[in-house]
Order: sequence, then C-alpha cells, then structure tokens
Amino acid sequence: MEIYRSPQTKKKAEQPHAVYYSRFKLIVGVVIWTLALALFGGLTWNAIGQTGAMAVFAFITFGAVVMLFKCIRPLGSLGKPALLIGRDGIRFEDGVLIAWDEMEENVYFNQSYMGIPILKLVQVKTTLDKPKVKKQRVAALDMDSEKYLALCDTYSQGTMPTATR
Repeated sequence: MEIYRSPQTKKKAEQPHAVYYSRFKLIVGVVIWTLALALFGGLTWNAIGQTGAMAVFAFITFGAVVMLFKCIRPLGSLGKPALLIGRDGIRFEDGVLIAWDEMEENVYFNQSYMGIPILKLVQVKTTLDKPKVKKQRVAALDMDSEKYLALCDTYSQGTMPTATR
C-alpha cells in the first residue's frame, strides 16, 4: 500500500542524509583532554631528573596533545557534514565516495572497556583497488550505531526514508 507523501516530503526523502559533528561532544573532549594535558604535563615537569618516569609522562602528554588537536580541529567545520549517506553510497569527510555496490563490508565498531568508550569507528571494505578499506572515527558524531546502520539499510536498498528526526 502506497503512503501519501507531499512532493516536498518526497523530495526531502530522496536527498542524502548528512551526519554532523556534535558540538557538545567536541567541547567535552576539549575540556577532558585539556585537563589531561595539564595533569600529565605537570607530572612530566615534576619528573625532571627521573629519566624513565619523565619519558612515560612525556609520552602520555604527547598523546593528550594529539587528542586535544583531534577535538579542536572539527570545531572549525561544524557546518560541514562528516558523513553523507545517500542513494549513491557513503561520502566521507575527505570527499571519498564509496558506492553501495562497491562495498564488501560496512561495519560500525563500538568498543569499550568496563563501560568506558575506547573506539567508535566506521569501517568500509571495498572491491576497489584504492581504497581497499576506508575508516573514519565517529565518536564525536551526532549519531549512534543503530542510526548509522538504519540509514545504510534504508539507502542501500533503494527505499526512501520515512521519517527524519
């Protein structure tokens, strides 16, 4: 049975679904990694003269700097979609488009250790020569695994999405 939709609703349903970064998640990440940077930077400074301890703290401090940068960088592009899921496939943040018929595997990894999130990642294995595997971290996206997989199922089967929240 065909459900009536207005022309505007049909047109909107045919458009790709853009997934953006969550401003809240990025700001929380900046705060957490700034505190970690201050803590481990201070421990590194206090460990001057103790080569082993200083090296360990300096390594952790460097990791905090990298993670802080990874939270700050997307804050400048909140208006640009990180993922674009549509009828033609998935377009990643760097502009790479992988069509549905070129995908061998499409997985949303959500790993945690004792309730602490460790890794959230979308991984697409393709039949293409390049890229064979396309990965994107999605921890700061305004999307969970259920929404991602539902969108992929909807668009890959050629059916139109019925509702957008």
